[in-house]
Amino acid sequence: MESTIEIENVSQALTAENDVQAWQSVLELCGDLTREGASAPKQDDPVEKRVCSRSYTLKQAAKLAGVNADTLRVAAAELALDSFLDPRGKLRFPVYTFRPTAADPDLREMIAGYERLRLTDLRSALKLDQRRLDRQMRDAGLPRKGLIWRDVRGLWDLPETFAEFSQLLEDEDEKAGRGKRKRRGGKARRRRKQEAEKRLRNRLIDAFPKWRDAYREGQQLYLHIGEPNSGKTHDALQALKDAGSGWYLAPLRLLAYEIFDRLNDEGVACNLLTGEEYIPVEGARITAATIEMFNAADSGACVIIDEAQMLADADRGWAWTRALMESAAPEMHIIGPPTARQLIEVLAEAAEIPCELVEHQRLAPIALAEQHFTLESLPPSTILVAFSRRAVLDLKMKLERLGRAVSVVYGSLPPEVRRRQADRFAAGETEICVATDAVGMGLNLPADVVCFYEAEKFDGKDDRQLYPSEVHQIGGRAGRYGMSTTGLIAATNRHDLNLIRDLYAQTPATLTFARVAPTVDDLNLIPGSLADQLTQWAELKSIPAELRAVITTADMDERIELAKMLSDNDIKKLGLASALQLVNAPTRKGTRAYWLDCAHMILEGYQIPLPDDAPVPIRDGGDLEAAEFSIACADIYLWLSRRREFAQFCQAHLQVREERREWSLSIDEALLRNLNTARRCRACGAPLPSRHRYRICDKCFRSRRF
Repeated sequence: MESTIEIENVSQALTAENDVQAWQSVLELCGDLTREGASAPKQDDPVEKRVCSRSYTLKQAAKLAGVNADTLRVAAAELALDSFLDPRGKLRFPVYTFRPTAADPDLREMIAGYERLRLTDLRSALKLDQRRLDRQMRDAGLPRKGLIWRDVRGLWDLPETFAEFSQLLEDEDEKAGRGKRKRRGGKARRRRKQEAEKRLRNRLIDAFPKWRDAYREGQQLYLHIGEPNSGKTHDALQALKDAGSGWYLAPLRLLAYEIFDRLNDEGVACNLLTGEEYIPVEGARITAATIEMFNAADSGACVIIDEAQMLADADRGWAWTRALMESAAPEMHIIGPPTARQLIEVLAEAAEIPCELVEHQRLAPIALAEQHFTLESLPPSTILVAFSRRAVLDLKMKLERLGRAVSVVYGSLPPEVRRRQADRFAAGETEICVATDAVGMGLNLPADVVCFYEAEKFDGKDDRQLYPSEVHQIGGRAGRYGMSTTGLIAATNRHDLNLIRDLYAQTPATLTFARVAPTVDDLNLIPGSLADQLTQWAELKSIPAELRAVITTADMDERIELAKMLSDNDIKKLGLASALQLVNAPTRKGTRAYWLDCAHMILEGYQIPLPDDAPVPIRDGGDLEAAEFSIACADIYLWLSRRREFAQFCQAHLQVREERREWSLSIDEALLRNLNTARRCRACGAPLPSRHRYRICDKCFRSRRF
């Protein structure tokens, strides 16, 4: 009991400290207008109260706009409405931008265009039976499922606005005397639903892993904490070599490759295991792997978990939590920044794992530049940091026109190409390495300078200012010990340099939550389709009370989108375990269609389709993007080929692997040339600025929108 109380006290202090910083970071997004009915905030009010009074929640904003919450969520993404996620994970809309939007009839109607329609409502409004409505919809080429208001607006004498359509439905309900009965029935249904959810949440909590196994008595966890370039990984690898067996677990294939090569070059036999390939080495009892591939039942004598701050990653953090809490190795070495320390210590105590702190200090000095650099004045051995693929390629082209030799590193670049590009920079064959924040994850580059081209990034939802932790992680790559004598953090304009200086001076916020993902047993407890099961599991957040302050659920969005593409019959035919494995494939929005083709062939018992051939040679930016897409599809093919359930449908895996290697070489060769990667508007062909976020220019966007 005392242990539980101590854990809760540490967790509460950790949460409170982190909350203030997190709420402060979103306050500046809110503007100065106060929400209707909210009292004007005072300067000494808690930051959370000030944010809440100057923004609408999703439900509040939806009510103001006269639509359902799900409709507004979709519309906000499609129409790029100003919004942000608060530290509690709630979607919010600033009052100063959303109030005028909701008051504008044209903008309200644009939002309402995404409102889902029920066929029963259409029948009621049109006074048609189902057969006649089906015929009219077929004639108009409209789907029976997924119908939204903008599909039918003004058709068949329907009103031109959603507000008029809603009023029409209310009038029909009143005529039929259904209004009050419907409201009474709705309240009873909500109560029954809440009771069922409570019972289900309790069953899921009972099934949550206890993590206090008998082998904990013989375990020892060494927590290596320090800034980048402080020797954490070196010391942990020495312990792994001394132990003679075990795992090195990395977030990236590139990093697993690096350790695989490093250990084998030192005469220590080491296998490589990633989601797409397995390279066995004779006599090896150590494996360098991407963390999702870890087999906790065969942990060996020592396990290294690198980049432990990824515990908090919304999408992949579950893999770090699983490795930490399920490893049976007598010796564990966890490597991370100071921001991860308290969270890991709380988790270790929860699992009763003895934990010893090993603090590391930077091995090379680092400083902030006094003056900003221009692109023309960048010194050799500089990593220039931007936060999008297009910005990286645009900067590469600009620097090459200035006569500079350039390497590039960005997320969608195949790992082999990233490695070749980094190796050229390390060998001095190129002067500048233009990179996204992928460079902040363990790449060993001999950089004297890390220079920020921009101090904002798009995080998948919004453009936001960098966090102090990101500046520390990326900037810390300057001045690598044994590779570079000094380290300098800089920027390309005065404003960004001042901002980077301020952010680097701040203590990064400590991590609050580790993530967990559902098991097949969890999903078997939940009724409905696979998409419904994943959605409800994420919404219920069924975490035991003593861990609720440090554990939360992983982001299921991509898996839910894939699950929606499979029918109930598809899930039944695959079996729940195989279906869950299938939706775990490494997809992104652009490769979902290829994944679905693969899923259909697996269901039919045929060989899955080969990825489209990449253009070879690569002549321009369009060819480069097409080649990266082909490789992303090849990665899905190879990932499926490595899963026991699907291997029989991937018999061309050797051919795909070889083609993927050739395409990667083609990309690398193209990047060696002065490749023209300039982006143009898809609609009118006009050149797009390097920091432009969309595929069409502002002029074309406005003409389409209005």
